[in-house]
Amino acid sequence: MVHCLVLPMLVTLFPIVHGSLLEEQYFHLIMLVLILPTSLVALTIGCRRHKDRATIILGSIGLTALTFTAIWGHDIFGYTGERMVTTVGGLVLVTAHIQNYLCCRRVDCQHDPSEDHQHQGS
Repeated sequence: MVHCLVLPMLVTLFPIVHGSLLEEQYFHLIMLVLILPTSLVALTIGCRRHKDRATIILGSIGLTALTFTAIWGHDIFGYTGERMVTTVGGLVLVTAHIQNYLCCRRVDCQHDPSEDHQHQGS
């Protein structure tokens, strides 16, 4: 769970502090390649288990904003707008991960893949 919470927060802050390490467009695409699969797996496992609508909605909004902005953000929003939308999308995604984590804490689930197979076979 810690990586689900920390990775989006670090990635959200990284554009603010990264300076000119990479060209803006490439940076966002690389981050998207890292964030999208990780977040989809984490949120899908959690949402399948506890079916929390807030997690699904927030995760969808955050991932959609990040994907849209990584692909078309610079052309549509410009340099500053792209950073603002990326930051807001990242914060929404972090909120989805926190919501997912809180749902897990309420029901004390472990998301062990072997448990998923046991529940499906029952």
